[in-house]
Amino acid sequence: MSRREDRASDGGTGLLGRGPFRALLAGQAVSSLGDWVGTLAFVAAAFELTGSPAAVGGVLVFRLLPPLLAAPVGGVLADRFDRRRLMVTTNLGMAALISLAPFANLAFLYVIAFASEVLAMLFLPARDSAVPDLVPPPSLPSANGLVMTTSYGAIPIAAVLFTGLRMLTPLTQHPLAVPFLFDALTFVVAAAVIARIPIPERRARAELRVVEGLGEALRFARRSSEVRGLAVGMGVAMLGGGALFAVGIAYVRETLGGGDVEFGYLVALWGLGMAVGLGAVRLLVRGGEALAFRSAVAACGVVLIAMALLPLLWLALAAAVVFGLAFAVAVMLAMTLVQRLDEDLRGRLLGGAHMLFRVALAAGALGIGGIASGLDAVSLGGLELDGNQVGLAVGGLLILAGAAAAGRVTSPAGPPAPGPA
Repeated sequence: MSRREDRASDGGTGLLGRGPFRALLAGQAVSSLGDWVGTLAFVAAAFELTGSPAAVGGVLVFRLLPPLLAAPVGGVLADRFDRRRLMVTTNLGMAALISLAPFANLAFLYVIAFASEVLAMLFLPARDSAVPDLVPPPSLPSANGLVMTTSYGAIPIAAVLFTGLRMLTPLTQHPLAVPFLFDALTFVVAAAVIARIPIPERRARAELRVVEGLGEALRFARRSSEVRGLAVGMGVAMLGGGALFAVGIAYVRETLGGGDVEFGYLVALWGLGMAVGLGAVRLLVRGGEALAFRSAVAACGVVLIAMALLPLLWLALAAAVVFGLAFAVAVMLAMTLVQRLDEDLRGRLLGGAHMLFRVALAAGALGIGGIASGLDAVSLGGLELDGNQVGLAVGGLLILAGAAAAGRVTSPAGPPAPGPA
């Protein structure tokens, strides 16, 4: 490939011109839309069955537990077996499970939520491991940005679609049958699309040996300064994201004196910042992917500290855009840097990354949220901080410490995005 062609393929337009990658995005977009509709249906079904917010929380807990084990196991499968078949099989499995949800009592609903999330955690390492096989190396940041866009950009569309599908209740005996069946259908469509993608086949091993495979990845991680730095950087960035999730609404209402409308603005602007980050990542990595990753992580910390020390509504709204941009860039580049590591271990390392994402996000929400709710006020050199501000400040300081640690051990990996001719 010439340098001119290489540069052309690096942008989103060039990537969408690559048939196999475009097909992967299409399958991902369809299944993500259905999955978000299904998530809302699970929450609504739990409440319909019990009328209890605790039951709703149970659904969310059962969807958070699988990453602890299923994501690393999914990484082993992605390294040992054909990735296309693995993606097709997990999509069909999720379709079968979701189609049973309209007939489930609460206990069975929990089982379906748990099992479908296990299959999702087996799917993700295979998907992310396949991306470097479908795009040229300089295009990986942009490719990961497009994958992330199809994963999270479907949320507002899914919310509207769920409402519309929910209105079709008179057509069925179960009030949520249509949203659940729509979700199942999207997984079937995604499986059909992915089945046609020419992804290079992996040589299947005679024996799976999950523990041995995970041990091999752990030994590599202990030896690799890149992996250790990425783990620290990704972990603390997700802790910060969890802090904003947990403290955000109380910060707007109690600290800033706003309401649900202002909180809605905050969330929308965070989403806008993520969209800007997804679109601008190619421009932000000119100095190297590792440097951009560390800078993005540090920016997340600075934003949270600024919000803690300067509780002004207009500043919080502006900061939400910056945080969303930095958060999106950090996640995209983390995935890119992991994908550039040992190809034989790629699936296991990506599985570990997905596990770290979910666990750190939950830990940030629970831990920092607990700190915020347990404090009334703290005096800091004449500056009075309420519990929400302390929570944000603690999250920001943890992120800055993690960015500093990542700066000591993370070195550039793989080719950076091409510069001007």
